[in-house]
Amino acid sequence: MILIEIAEKRGRMNDPVLKFPGAVLELNQDIDDLQDQIKKLTKIEMNDDGLPVVSGFSDEQKVTRLQIELNETRSQRESLLSIIAEIEKVFEEHKMQPCSMETIEDRIKEIAQIGRDMQIRLNAVVVDLIVRNRAITLPEIWSHPEIRAMEDSRALAIRAGAGELESLQKLKSALEPLLRDENGLCDAAFYPHRYQPIANPAQISEMI
Repeated sequence: MILIEIAEKRGRMNDPVLKFPGAVLELNQDIDDLQDQIKKLTKIEMNDDGLPVVSGFSDEQKVTRLQIELNETRSQRESLLSIIAEIEKVFEEHKMQPCSMETIEDRIKEIAQIGRDMQIRLNAVVVDLIVRNRAITLPEIWSHPEIRAMEDSRALAIRAGAGELESLQKLKSALEPLLRDENGLCDAAFYPHRYQPIANPAQISEMI
């Protein structure tokens, strides 16, 4: 998945889009850790054919608890992967490459800035024309080839930007329902201790 690849490169972050693949990466580490713990508790013997086989566990109760936690973690990861697939499908439907929400917001800001930047350059050329010719009139300024070319370019950029801006806003609206994480899957992955029941009275007293 593209979003998981992006999250791997950028690391853990609170981006509304990347928090989902980030949570998957967190759970992948948890799954590896749980499997390692089970492996350390596993008794291996050689059978009659000289092949290694599992003969039991040094602490079966602990292994049972770890296996239950492992299954729950895998289920949680599958739920997140399903959401990521839906998110990437939304990007595909809007003919855009999956990316972070930060990237989308940055592009929206860039589009808004394009017209302003071009207007500043246009104003600078107008001032330069006036400085070089104090008698120049407004019709002469706006009919000047350089001014006309810049104004045409600015109008074209604004129209193009308006179309892209509309597409980005529609993309954000389509993504919004998927990014709510109403079941708290991401928080459960990043902060598992908050979602684990505390049975030890001493631990409860420490948290009060």
